[in-house]
Amino acid sequence: MADELILMAEPRTVHGKQVKRLRREGLVPGVVYGPVVENTISVSVERRVFDKFYMQHGHSTIFKLQWDGGEETVLIREVQLEPVRKDPLHIDFFAPNLRVKLRTTVPLALHNHNENMEGVLNTILTEIEVEALPMDLPHQLDVDIEQLVSVGDHVRVEDITAPNGVEIITSSDETIATVVAEAVEEEPEVEEAAEGEEAAEGAEEAAEGEEAPSEDE
Repeated sequence: MADELILMAEPRTVHGKQVKRLRREGLVPGVVYGPVVENTISVSVERRVFDKFYMQHGHSTIFKLQWDGGEETVLIREVQLEPVRKDPLHIDFFAPNLRVKLRTTVPLALHNHNENMEGVLNTILTEIEVEALPMDLPHQLDVDIEQLVSVGDHVRVEDITAPNGVEIITSSDETIATVVAEAVEEEPEVEEAAEGEEAAEGAEEAAEGEEAPSEDE
């Protein structure tokens, strides 16, 4: 296919604690595995290239992973992240059987936020489970939320139109997003001010009592 997605990788011989050196060099270690791969293949990809690719295509997009001496049609099964900086530490590339349906999660993208919404949008689901042949898996599923205006309005999984060949597994009753009332901010300043005034008055009275000389002095 002329528009086939391709991500370039490199064969990897470095393993264990030595992969820290790869990360310092701007590479992310990974493995390729799956029912069509006889033995797990160790690879690495450029972090900058991967970050951009992953941001655009996510984890449910089928693409061609190529390296010197081989290639596989894969999707990104898992990305292990550094807990603080969220840098990618390791990537699992899954090579599925393209003739067998695959069950996986697909991100949801909410569109057409209504400017007249009377409350606050509460997003409950960010992805749903689907089943399809690997080549039919969508990058994301679009959800139109323009009709969400009043508090209590909601959109459910049943409102999503799945592409041909894609079956939605998540329950149709699940709520994706709803409109909730804006939280009313309390104004503790008045009480705090009153408490502060009382404390100040008490302090002044105590100070006056200390300063007042006794008649015996």
